[in-house]
Order: sequence, then structure tokens, then C-alpha cells
Amino acid sequence: EAHGMLLLLLTTFLATALPPPALSQPSRPLLLEHVKFCTRIPVLSGIRRVTTGVRGERAVQAFALGGGGVRFPSGYDDVVRRAAGAVNNMLKDNVRLMEVEFPVTGLAAVQGDGEGAGEMTLAAQYTREILNVMSRGQRKNIRLFFPDEQEAKRQMDLFKRFDFVKVDFLTRPTALGDLGLDPLKVEMKDRIRDEDDIFIIAYPSFNPNEMIAVRELADQDAKERPIVVINGELDRIRSGYYPRFFYPRLNKAMDGFLSNFDQALYLHNFKGNKGGALFREYPGEYTVFTRDGLGLEISAVHSQSTMPTLKEVSLTILPQFYS
Repeated sequence: EAHGMLLLLLTTFLATALPPPALSQPSRPLLLEHVKFCTRIPVLSGIRRVTTGVRGERAVQAFALGGGGVRFPSGYDDVVRRAAGAVNNMLKDNVRLMEVEFPVTGLAAVQGDGEGAGEMTLAAQYTREILNVMSRGQRKNIRLFFPDEQEAKRQMDLFKRFDFVKVDFLTRPTALGDLGLDPLKVEMKDRIRDEDDIFIIAYPSFNPNEMIAVRELADQDAKERPIVVINGELDRIRSGYYPRFFYPRLNKAMDGFLSNFDQALYLHNFKGNKGGALFREYPGEYTVFTRDGLGLEISAVHSQSTMPTLKEVSLTILPQFYS
């Protein structure tokens, strides 16, 4: 009985004297200020391997310099600058259809690794930063199309200080709209204005009707102004994710259209023990990188002038460089 009383007194003392355990803090999205430039470590192979340092909760993956001088992005601030610079270079070269594609939850991640609404918020934030860098020194009137009306309203505050950006949307989802019979649909030619210089399309990847609207925009714009699709996950259409039998309207709209897109900045990761990445920054080549098992070292191993399919990279190119 005395032992039990002593144990009770000791338990009571610990409960009152010790501070409560710290509650775990909710994770925050990786913002540009969390990123710190990498430190290069040269190796004898001629390909630079590097380690990274960051401020904040999330580490940024390592980058490499390939034999052709291709540098893997060092962080999201690097992605933003290079994407904006590549788009501006393509505008100078009169390229009309441009694609910017990169994972938003980590430079070694793939689209879909994060929660849907969170990924869209990150994509909107990075789109804002890209537009901000694009506009420096060369003012452009930008019409920014979000996938649908609800998403445009949700993200509008991000751009309220950008007087050169007009926020718009591609679709107003309805049951009839999926059948191409929307009586409330407004033609894309009636949505655009003469003062618009360029159209930016933010992540049109949830509903096939969104890319159909992009095709209509391109066809109905008499001035043939440039269009930039940012994180539209166009690889899903290229790879046959949407079978022609079940998605005839989408496939018909993409015929002779999707193949005309050129990649400004493109990053697609391949997971697994024999994973890696496919990267391109206009006007450079498409470069394949390998990663070590921990994802801490990345090396450029292959490059070519034309864009390989994801199947070619994962089944043919990458396996050559793993024993």
C-alpha cells in the first residue's frame, strides 16, 4: 500500500512539474524563401555532383552539370528564373505554343505526390512568381486562365497587386459541358481582349474540357498570340492516358495541336531504384539524369535534341546506366 501511494505521488509530481509535450506543427508548403543555393563538389568523372543546403523544413534535391553544360535546377527560385527566361527567349523566337512543366511538391517528386488542393495552390504561387520575373524590363499584358471559374476566384488574391495580369478561367463545369452541349458557354474569342499580349494557362489538368478550351482559344484568336501552358500535365495526353474511344472530343482537339507545343522548361522525375529525371530548358537539349538510391546525387548521362517519350526514358535509356 505504501509503495502504491509513493507511485501515485511520483506520477502526480511529474504530471504537474514537467511541461506538456510540444504539439507537432503543421507542415508548410515549400516557398521560395526556404531555398538556398547548392554547393558544388567536383568529381573526377567530369560530371559535377553536389549536395544541398536549405532553410526550412524541406530539402531541395541535388543538381548536376552534364557534359553539355546542362544544369539540374538547384531549387524553386532557380526553376522560376529559368522558366521565365526560357519563355521570354521563346517569345523572341516567335514560338507560339509553349509548355512549362515541373513538380510542385519537390524537385524529386512527381505530380500527384501531394494533396490536390495543396498542389494547385503551390502551382498558382509558382505561376505568380514566373509571371513576375517574366514581366521585369519588358511589360506584357497577360491574360491568365485558371482551369475553371471556382479556381479563378480561389486564387485571385494572389494576383491582385499585378495590374498587368487579368485573371480569367477556361471552363464553367456543368453536366452538359462534359457532353459538349453547354448552353451557357462563352466562346473563347469573346473572352479575350485586343490589349492582351500573351495567354498563360495555369494547370489545366483536372478536366479534359480544360485543354479543349485551350485548343479553342488558339483557333479563335485571330491575332495568334502566344500561349503558355504551366503544369498542364500534357504527358498524360501524350501517353494515351485518355483513350480515344472514351474521350473522343479531347483526342480530336489535341490532334495536330499538342505536338506543336515546345518545352520552355520541363522536368519529369522517374521514381524507383533505377529512377532519374528528364529535363529541358529552351533552347537546350533534353537531358536524362540518374539519381543515387538516396536521391542525394544526380548525374547527367544522356542528351538528345528531340523529346523522348517517358516510356523510352524509363525502359530504354535509364536502364543502360544502372548495373
